[in-house]
Amino acid sequence: MRLVTLLRAVGSVVLLAATLEAQAADLVSQARQALDADRLDDAIALLEKAVSAEPRNPAALAWLGSAQVRKAGKVGGMEAAGWVKRGFDALDEAVERFPDAFVVYMVRGSTAGRVPPMFNKTEVAVKDLSTVVAMKDRRPDAVPDAMMPLVYLNLGLAQKKAGRPADARAAWEKGRTLYPAAPETAAIDKELKGL
Repeated sequence: MRLVTLLRAVGSVVLLAATLEAQAADLVSQARQALDADRLDDAIALLEKAVSAEPRNPAALAWLGSAQVRKAGKVGGMEAAGWVKRGFDALDEAVERFPDAFVVYMVRGSTAGRVPPMFNKTEVAVKDLSTVVAMKDRRPDAVPDAMMPLVYLNLGLAQKKAGRPADARAAWEKGRTLYPAAPETAAIDKELKGL
């Protein structure tokens, strides 16, 4: 009888974990749509719920950090600096807690590449996006193919921002060669023409 009770309890815990994971994934999806629509406050609220619902979800924490950094662009002065700090604290925590999840490097790297140079995040962008490329090279199934064109585009932008046009060109040319039909190829071609 005890074994049956124990098995039911374990089954309930597994079901609860799966439900929380699905809920967090849905919240992250909704938040990304809010980010795409530039509804940052909505995105932050959804991502905070996702992190609370499933603290072991690397995407939820990484996208929360990115949304917080983007919020800095909507406010002024010291408040903006606070949002950038809060966002990069969350992004850094995501990388520390989930070192094997490509999404934390992709999101932190892409976010780091977009902030002004005064925040000194360009090398973080280069390192993180290069980490995603290395993860893909080591184990092709570690990173979905659909993510890689954006990674190469942003890696090239970060290299260009760092003053390394040859490295930018190499990243863009590799991305264009590997993913010629990707929507990002037009942006890559534009950047290559501008070098």
